[in-house]
Amino acid sequence: MFRGKSLNYLVNFSRRLMRDGLRKFVANQTGAVVLLFGLTLIPLMGFVGGAIDYAYAYRTRAKMQNALDAAALAAGRVLEISASESDAQEAATKVMNANLGPDFPAGLTVNVSISGTVVTATANVTVNTFILGTIGIDTFPVGATSTVNIAGGTFEVVMVLDNSGSMAGSKISNLRDAAGDLVDILFSNQQSSDNVTIGLVPFAMAVNVGTQYSNASWMDQNVGSSVHSEHFSNANRSRWWVLNKMNNVSWRGCVEVRPAPHDVDDTPANGGDSMFVPLFAPDEPDSSSSYPNDYLDDSGGTCSNNPNNNNQAQRRLCKYKNETPDTSLAFGTRMGPNWGCDSNPVRELTNNSSNITTAINSMQAYGGTNIHTALMWGWRLLSPGEPFSQGKPYNEPNNTKIMILMSDGANWHLGTSTHNESWYSAYGYHAQNRLGSSSGSTSALRATINTRTAQSCTNAKAAGIVIYTLALEINDQTTQDMLENCASSASRFFTLDNSNELDDAFQAIAQEISKLRITG
Repeated sequence: MFRGKSLNYLVNFSRRLMRDGLRKFVANQTGAVVLLFGLTLIPLMGFVGGAIDYAYAYRTRAKMQNALDAAALAAGRVLEISASESDAQEAATKVMNANLGPDFPAGLTVNVSISGTVVTATANVTVNTFILGTIGIDTFPVGATSTVNIAGGTFEVVMVLDNSGSMAGSKISNLRDAAGDLVDILFSNQQSSDNVTIGLVPFAMAVNVGTQYSNASWMDQNVGSSVHSEHFSNANRSRWWVLNKMNNVSWRGCVEVRPAPHDVDDTPANGGDSMFVPLFAPDEPDSSSSYPNDYLDDSGGTCSNNPNNNNQAQRRLCKYKNETPDTSLAFGTRMGPNWGCDSNPVRELTNNSSNITTAINSMQAYGGTNIHTALMWGWRLLSPGEPFSQGKPYNEPNNTKIMILMSDGANWHLGTSTHNESWYSAYGYHAQNRLGSSSGSTSALRATINTRTAQSCTNAKAAGIVIYTLALEINDQTTQDMLENCASSASRFFTLDNSNELDDAFQAIAQEISKLRITG
């Protein structure tokens, strides 16, 4: 196929060839020359002219076919929403013209026909020839056909998006734009849809489910979970009780990871370790700078003596009573009982575009990274049962559950040499070894979280969830491999060199997960 200057060069060359041949024919009129030239000129003109004009017609048809496919998809989306054939025809024509541009040959006709759930779009145009007109062939008819099947059904999409501190600046700004564009595409720029619901999980070190769920039936109110009071000297005291004893602080909405095996499955909360425990970072000892979350005096509150050791200093309850914790920013998060709870609340599945775009536009970058817990809450938003019940049943006919997981960094957990053996995280402290890690080193802890992340991906896909993953500027090969393996297929994994590529990736995903497909 010839393009641009190459085509123009061949046209001009062919014209010069024929012009020079005619000059020679006039200059030399001997019988042999006349006979030879007469026999060769017409086939030569047909061969060269046919190749050039056919290449031009082929290029025109290829451009028209691509534009027609987009036009048929646009007609199908409009038809899904408004069921108006005239609106579908208008949408197809607009998209067709926009893709072809002003330099496309004049006289284009576009027709859209609808039969049941099938949209058929046809386009025709007549193109002028460059060379063949000299032998009586002035034009070529060029046509294209595109058939789109409106697959029908419904789909649920949850975006699980990294809001950690490394996303600050242009990254989070570009992410907001890209996620907003995906919403626009899936909702076809409408306020609502009967076919699409979208949810959002902004995540950092922990996931914020929202303070409105403090009294939810799935939230552990009565110390039913084995990890609920593991940081306190009194095993019957709940985290809610301790929070209520302090001044000027309340639960911000984050939850810890459930103990295994419930950290990687969708088991309903029905008591014991299946319940969800509010995130609560205990006040750490005053004794050393190695304890980053020291937000109260170990001998404050109603305490009558000094602690004997760091373990006692951290577990005593008397120090919380009527005290105001230090909640200043430090170490990439905010000190206090809500340590690590840095992201905005999740947004449940909704069919209202403004609800989800408002949540997207409010995303801010701060804190650490925990892909595992974010993935699990993405699954829970899609799940038909509590904590959130907006999701359709797993076996709902013609319904597809989709998760888009994007991160720019590795799972984070920091081992230390203190009695806690790590910083506090959504897994508590390594001293309780809820991860089952063989070591408390930072590398071992992260490796164990990666293993739990991979298992969660496997389980979610087994439940029927289609997963797309995006690795943004991630140099860690282990994390890249984990995200690639988490995706439902190789084509659903995206590696992005910079955040400017986010929009293209999200648009590609939006196009694929729409319930329209080109069938011919």
